[in-house]
Amino acid sequence: MNLLNRLLLVGILLLCIATACSTAPTSVSQSDAPLSNAEVARAAVGTWIGTIPCADCPGIRYTLDINPDSSYRERMVYQGRSATPFVQSGTWGVGNGRVQLNKQGTGNNQFALDGEALVMLDGDGNQIESPLADAYRLRRRSPDEPEDNPSLWREKYERGIDFAAAGNEPFWSLEIDLEKMIEFRLLDEEDGSVLTPIPVAEKPETGEGTIYRVQTVSGNLEIRLMKENCVNTMSGREFPYTVTVLKNDMEYKGCGMYLRDSRLNGTWNLVELEGKAIKTKDAEQNQPSLNINLDEGRVSGRAGCNRITGTLEPIGDKINFGPIAATRMACPDMELESQFLRVLNDAELRYSVSEESLELLLGGKTVAVFARGA
Repeated sequence: MNLLNRLLLVGILLLCIATACSTAPTSVSQSDAPLSNAEVARAAVGTWIGTIPCADCPGIRYTLDINPDSSYRERMVYQGRSATPFVQSGTWGVGNGRVQLNKQGTGNNQFALDGEALVMLDGDGNQIESPLADAYRLRRRSPDEPEDNPSLWREKYERGIDFAAAGNEPFWSLEIDLEKMIEFRLLDEEDGSVLTPIPVAEKPETGEGTIYRVQTVSGNLEIRLMKENCVNTMSGREFPYTVTVLKNDMEYKGCGMYLRDSRLNGTWNLVELEGKAIKTKDAEQNQPSLNINLDEGRVSGRAGCNRITGTLEPIGDKINFGPIAATRMACPDMELESQFLRVLNDAELRYSVSEESLELLLGGKTVAVFARGA
């Protein structure tokens, strides 16, 4: 190799070093790379707010809650018309890098992440071209801002869901209808949903809980609901059940709970027991009553002469009162009190509740009727 060729080769090497010998466009940085579905799902979780354009009002105050259990809640208040919000809820997922709300009917259901904003797209999934386009950019609400999100657990309960659970990293959700189906969903997979009829429940070898095992077209599914306190790693909220889902060779862990009808909360005065109306004088001047606290899973009150306290757990339409402890005051007539405690301790109790009344049932027959107290 002559001297000229050697100098030319050295020059090329120096040029490569200076430019890092890169064949990639210099205008594209790592941050410009499109996010994966999993990354979009993680980044989208939160509450997004904004005021979007309205054809016949000053604007629409818009709030979108995207929850890690694959549910969403959309709230719209039409300014200048009514303070009553229009609320819609359902499930969400991610496809082709877009957040997609699974809506029934019409309405914008696709969103794209753009930096710190969540951008509402048009009906075809494209950015809205308009002088007001910036109004469709939603910002994430700060945790310090006032919370405006009623319990999503109640919404699930009203859809007939008896048990719900969720986990993080990756985000997944579980819904169990004890009379119909089990649905397990992975938010960052387009085909990550498993929907199957509910199998026969099994008891674990150790501990308290329930196991479901089922074979589906996508493989084996095992769900373990163990009654052990569990703390959600994102929200810090404590749940009564630790949930493990085994899907083929993958394991997913999270927290869950049996859903309850919030109308059970409060004080309930006994007005009828096994077909007999209850009068105050029948209970030694102390009307039997229950005070139910669902958040703590506890019940207290009076059996008549004596005070009572214990635990409770509604599961579907069943209600299980744990061991009921009572004070031991000696009273002239303990028949009503004994009868009341015997009903509460029955393991097969079911319930029916409305805003003003609570009924306990055995074998389809009403055995106790309560009226809501003050």
